[in-house]
Amino acid sequence: MKKAFGTNFYSVYKDKAKLYDIFSSAEIFSSHLTTRLKQLFKGKILLDIACGSCHKTNLFSKYFETVYALDISSSLLEFARGKYKKNKKIHFILSSAATIPLLNNSIDTIFVSWGAFPLAKTIKEMKRVVKPGGVILRIGASGMDEFTTLFPNFDLKKIKRIQRQFEMAGFIKEEHIVQIKFDNLGIAKDVLSKILRISKKKITSNTLKHKVVLYYYKKKKNI
Repeated sequence: MKKAFGTNFYSVYKDKAKLYDIFSSAEIFSSHLTTRLKQLFKGKILLDIACGSCHKTNLFSKYFETVYALDISSSLLEFARGKYKKNKKIHFILSSAATIPLLNNSIDTIFVSWGAFPLAKTIKEMKRVVKPGGVILRIGASGMDEFTTLFPNFDLKKIKRIQRQFEMAGFIKEEHIVQIKFDNLGIAKDVLSKILRISKKKITSNTLKHKVVLYYYKKKKNI
């Protein structure tokens, strides 16, 4: 199975919100990446595309007045509503990223990571809704590393094709590191074996280094 690199991501994303949230919460950005994102954040309104269970959405909300959390998974949004019900900044949107139900030039900062969507249409939509002077920030896999080597069918050529699309659309590229870190090895084995569809024997550490690329795009201001 080539889809999702042979992993079980799609079914977990669709039906197992709690399991996905444990995985998403284990993804820890380096201090350098966190600082860089804060430097790039613009304005008062954030749109988090493919927000999942909203772990990062909630963390980033302190830098904005209004946050839109968009995802195509109703189960993940329902889970996030319950988990972050005290965070009144977050407004949930059930939608595909290829048809964002927001006005032109209405968002200051768009953030997206771990997303799977029609890329060309999504890039066009993101550019439509971001304000002049606003930014689009995208984090994705860079290549082979301690994490992606566990994927049954990791396809580096596909990753490079995705990267080229962002570069052709005017995005600037930076290399960064994140950690996939669980509380202990037992949790790592349980969660990753289910999500990646691999044997628990292949998981020998509760901490994995993951190389990512940050792509950022700043929309030109109207003259």
